[in-house]
Amino acid sequence: MSFVAAMVSNPEVQAKAQLELDTVLGPCSLPTISDRERLPYVNNLISEVIRWRPALPTAIPHVCLDDDKYKGYDILKGTIIFGNVWSISRDESIYPDPETFDPERFSDPLLPQVPIFGWGRRRCPGASFGDASVFIAVASLLATFTFSNANKAGGENMHTKLENTSNSLFLELKPFEFKLNLRSQAHGELIHKNCDADQ
Repeated sequence: MSFVAAMVSNPEVQAKAQLELDTVLGPCSLPTISDRERLPYVNNLISEVIRWRPALPTAIPHVCLDDDKYKGYDILKGTIIFGNVWSISRDESIYPDPETFDPERFSDPLLPQVPIFGWGRRRCPGASFGDASVFIAVASLLATFTFSNANKAGGENMHTKLENTSNSLFLELKPFEFKLNLRSQAHGELIHKNCDADQ
């Protein structure tokens, strides 16, 4: 949902990602994992979606195995520690103007990725699979569809209003209306061809 919200709200970003896909892969192709290194803007876009609206406000909890002291704080053995991913993703010293959706910020190779899968040795063991799955899903959607604001009853384009919803575990958006259009008839045929091949 965060990806869709970002594309509806930032059509110029979507167009730039689609141009990269068309230039690198050809005008009517689906991406593969092996294409990932050749699609830096799409990768930056995914990193920015994750930073802009992380699905989980906290990372995987950790338990302190021994008494510890960190920056003047006593952390007792057995203490459960949550990393505040939301706060990290909003740190202006790392991500200037954090409320602005800007994939270009990740063009800097020194800019850290938001640790949505946790840290260090206790990082989620499925992180690589999850990361690859997100890439394929987002790149395939961008290659074949365009997301835009929904139309009012009279056909006039309406501005999508994004609102948060309360949930104790996930950061979610309230449902919103948008248009999902095939980029062309050829893209529709490409989808059908690939669906038929998978059966």
